[in-house]
Amino acid sequence: MNSKIKRIFYSLLLPLSILVMLFLLSRRNYLLYHSIIEFFAIFTGFAIALIAFSTRKLLRDENTIFLKLGIIYFYVPIIDFLHTISYKGMGVFSQWTANQPTQFWIAGRTLEVLGFVMIFFFPKLKEKYLSLILGLLTSFSIFSIFSGFFPPCFFEGKGLTAFKVFMEYLLVIALALTILKVFEHKTLSRSVKKTLLLSIVLTIAGELSFTLYSDVFGFFNFLGHVFRFLSYFVIFRGVVVECLTNPMNTLMSELEKSRKKLEDLAYYDKLTGLYNRNFFEEFVKKQLMLLERENIASEIIVIDIDDFKHINDSYGHHIGDEVLKLVAESIKESTRSSDIAVRYGGDEFLIILTGSDDGARDVVKRIETKLKEKNRFDFPISISYGTSKFLTASEYKSAFVEADSKMYKMKDERKMTIK
Repeated sequence: MNSKIKRIFYSLLLPLSILVMLFLLSRRNYLLYHSIIEFFAIFTGFAIALIAFSTRKLLRDENTIFLKLGIIYFYVPIIDFLHTISYKGMGVFSQWTANQPTQFWIAGRTLEVLGFVMIFFFPKLKEKYLSLILGLLTSFSIFSIFSGFFPPCFFEGKGLTAFKVFMEYLLVIALALTILKVFEHKTLSRSVKKTLLLSIVLTIAGELSFTLYSDVFGFFNFLGHVFRFLSYFVIFRGVVVECLTNPMNTLMSELEKSRKKLEDLAYYDKLTGLYNRNFFEEFVKKQLMLLERENIASEIIVIDIDDFKHINDSYGHHIGDEVLKLVAESIKESTRSSDIAVRYGGDEFLIILTGSDDGARDVVKRIETKLKEKNRFDFPISISYGTSKFLTASEYKSAFVEADSKMYKMKDERKMTIK
């Protein structure tokens, strides 16, 4: 037996053992079995409600559905409790027969299924209105059963009434339609859909079981209660995961996003999207040492926009910003992802080429070509530049000074030419 099969076996061993013990208990003392499984279901239902209400501020938009489920499972266990204490043999309501607990059962299941229908067929229904509707229906169901107004559901010696069987099938149809709505839901995550679908399928299995018994102490009655409890437990587990575990994961994810955003603000130039000077200083400290260790030759390009002050003065800073964006875009499209492109300050840009087969001049030519192709302004945009090679981190500073000097020399030569 391999480890995977062992894990599956041991994970199933406990629930199967519990199921067998419950079945044996139901054969020995059905009333005790019924009380145990019902109270477990009731506690689970109230736990769903408690967790959903307590964590409502942590829920993401898609998981407000669990808050609505919390409302459903606040009201349904109230009727389940009355069903339990009124069960045949409990002695709480001595004049009642098996009919009244069966009525409470069908009232509870109707309330539960109606809640699901309202959640998925009327998704914009607010929680307060859902609570109001279910609260009124709960009160009406209890009043109608105590007053004898509720339709009969079970006759001693005959079994289930046609009304009870019809209602079970009607609920199954409503649940089947709800399954389609869950599948169609676009904002629910895969895990949430899986939780809801499994719970609904178990509820359907329970409803079908409750159409087959003629004895309130019979096997199908036993099986229906098991399916109902499992459907509650699946919802409970989903609420715990989505309302407690996932919000913590979401919170950590949001913190990571915030950290990344702050990092972006620290390392990226907001206007051009290139790295900023802060990042470049970090790069110089860390990455150049790595390049030296790997014996990778690098080149530095210093770029400055010609007559940028004149552009700002003549056309305004807004146009000046657009020119900076255009130059940055041309640099991005002319370099590799492994190259480092930086807005060093003002209209000055730096590019570090690492291990490139293309020389710095080839890269600059591509940038100049892109500028001419993309220029959408009424004036020409040109750049002056200087380049230098370096191999070690210690050579970087001198290479930067050399490239910067060449750039200014080119700018001066162009000014003289214009004059």
